Amino acid sequence: MRAPYRSPCCAQTGMVLVTTLLLLIVITILALAMFRGTGLDNRIAGNVLDKQRALQAADSAQQYAEQWLYDDVTTTPLVSCATETVALSTPVICNEPLIDQTQPSEVPWAAGGAFQYTTDITTSTTGGQNTLYGYPMAYIGYLGADATVPGAQDYVVDAWSYGGSQATVAVVESTYQIRYTVASASGP
Repeated sequence: MRAPYRSPCCAQTGMVLVTTLLLLIVITILALAMFRGTGLDNRIAGNVLDKQRALQAADSAQQYAEQWLYDDVTTTPLVSCATETVALSTPVICNEPLIDQTQPSEVPWAAGGAFQYTTDITTSTTGGQNTLYGYPMAYIGYLGADATVPGAQDYVVDAWSYGGSQATVAVVESTYQIRYTVASASGP
């Protein structure tokens, strides 16, 4: 006896349904991974922006300190900064470098003789757009007479600033040299 004829529609075993469901699960996992990666990119961009704000604020404080040093070095006496307060309103020239007073790996630095650079800066301990966690600070230290250049005095300028949070700190340092020349009184 012959087996009865079955049409192809009745011989399906559900393989297309299982394959489609597996493909749908894989696509969903890929989409979730893509959305998670986008969130990570946004956080990275925010951290880079915060770091750049801190660096620009520290650089501004450093440039201000260098200009102040250039303008006022002849009228400002050296100060022992170990006895000074942390937040001075005007710069001073300290007779010791910053490294003698602080532990460089621990921020915030409690450095005597450091001054706050407060021009056009908004601070907030809760963060926010266009705000810094704290005012940029700068420190001017006297290194002494330069042994290789006659009439030259060397200074070190350290500046540091926070970004929008206490976790973001930028530190810049420069060595600044001022050279003195003597002009002849009799003329050429």
